[in-house]
Amino acid sequence: MRTPGRERPAPGARIGLVLLGLVAGGIAGEVLSRCVGFEFRPHMRNRVYFAEPHPLLGWRNRPGLAGPYGGDEFSTFVTINADGQRGPSHPVERVPGKRRIAVLGDSQTWGDGVGDDETFVARLDGGDTEVLSFATPGWGTDQEILVLDAEAARWRPDVVVLAFFLGNDLDDNLRRGSFQYPKPWFTVGADGALELQGVPVPYSRAWHAMVDAYRAVMRHSAVLNAIAELSRRGWSAPDDDTDGARGGKPDGKRPPYNNPMYAARLGDRERFAFTGRLLLEFVRRVRAMDATPVVLMIPELWQVEVFGDPQRRAALWEVGGSLQRPQRWFTGLLEAQDVQVIDALPALARATRTSRARGGPHTYYPEWRHLNAFGHAVIADLLRARLDVGRRRSARLQPLVAGAAEEDLRRRPGPAASGGAAGAEPHRPPPAPESRSGTSSPSRDGGPPSTPSP
Repeated sequence: MRTPGRERPAPGARIGLVLLGLVAGGIAGEVLSRCVGFEFRPHMRNRVYFAEPHPLLGWRNRPGLAGPYGGDEFSTFVTINADGQRGPSHPVERVPGKRRIAVLGDSQTWGDGVGDDETFVARLDGGDTEVLSFATPGWGTDQEILVLDAEAARWRPDVVVLAFFLGNDLDDNLRRGSFQYPKPWFTVGADGALELQGVPVPYSRAWHAMVDAYRAVMRHSAVLNAIAELSRRGWSAPDDDTDGARGGKPDGKRPPYNNPMYAARLGDRERFAFTGRLLLEFVRRVRAMDATPVVLMIPELWQVEVFGDPQRRAALWEVGGSLQRPQRWFTGLLEAQDVQVIDALPALARATRTSRARGGPHTYYPEWRHLNAFGHAVIADLLRARLDVGRRRSARLQPLVAGAAEEDLRRRPGPAASGGAAGAEPHRPPPAPESRSGTSSPSRDGGPPSTPSP
C-alpha cells in the first residue's frame, strides 16, 4: 500500500534504480570474490576462447590468438599461430633434407594444461625434423580426417600421426556437436562408403557473439570465475570406490571398471566398428597423399592407474574384464593393414609408477585428467624412439623416471595375433605390470573383425 503523500518514481527512474542496484551488486561481488581469493584465473572452461566456428570442421583454433589459460591444477599460456596451429609457425614450403611429421588430435595432443613448449609435438619439433600440430580441443576422429585434407595435406608431410584418445574419441565420433558449436559427422552408406553429413556446418552469429562476450567477461571477472568454480560438477578425481574396487576387490555395487568397453564382453561393437571405419579412412587418405600413417593410442587416466595397481587388475580379472581391450581391438584392425600402432599405456604407467614411488609427479592431472608436462615428455620419448626422431631425450628433464620409460621405449608392438600392442596386460592373476605374455581369446575379448562392419 502506497504511503499517502508519497509519489511513485517514474518508470525511467525505476529502471535506473534497478540498473544501479545490479551494478552495485556486481561491484560488491567482484570485491568480495577477490577478497576471498577468487581473483581472476584463466579458467579451464575458457579454452573455448581459443576456438572459432568453421563451416567444414565445426570449430578450429582461432589463428593468431594468444593468452593465458588454466584452472585449479595449472596455469599456462597458449599461442595459436597464423595458420591455426598451436606453437611456432612453419613455412608451407619443404626445407630440403628435413623430415616433416603432422600430428592430428584433440585436447590431449593440443596440450590442454601445458605450455606451448611442453607438448609432445613441441618436444619432437627441431633439428632435422619438423613436427606440426593440427590438433584442436574437442575434436573427434571424423574432424581429424577432415582437417587432414583441408589443411595438413598442403604441408606435404612424410608421416601423419593420428593421436587417438581412448577416453572420449569413440563417443565424440557419434556426436553432432560439442564445445559450444555443432559439428559435421559421417554415416555409412549402402555401399559401405563413408558419407559426410552436416556441411556446411551451421552456426548462429548471435550465439557466437554471445559466446565471445561471455569469453571476454569471464577472462576479467572474479565473480564469474567464482560462480563457475562453485558450480562445477563431475571434475573431481575418482577414488578407489569410484572404480568399484576396494582393496582390489569389487565392492558389490559397482564393477571394477569405469566403462563398459572393459567389461567381460564387448557390448558396444557398433561404436567400435564405426570408429574403426574412420581409422581405416584415415589410413586410406594418408596413403593417397604418399605419406605414412601412424596411430598413437593415448590411454585414459583410469587405464594408467589400473595398469600399475595389481589389486585393481586382479579385481578386473575376477569379473572377466580386460584392461587393454580397446587397444587390442584397434591394433588388430590397423596392423592387418600394415599400419604402425603405438600404444602409450605401458610407457605412461611405468613412468607414473616409478615417479610416484620416488615422490615425483603423475603423468596426468588427477582432476582435469589430461596429460601434464611430464606425461607429454614420456609420450615424446616414446614417439622419438618409434618414429626415429633424432633429438635429445626430453625425459632428461625428469631423470628420476628415465629408467622406467626406457624398457618400453626399446620394445616395439608385436603382431596382433600374438597380443597386439606391446604391454598387453597378462591374463593370469595376479597381473604384474611388467608382464607382456598372452592375450585373451577372441570370444572373451570380442576381438577385431578383419573388416569393420557398421
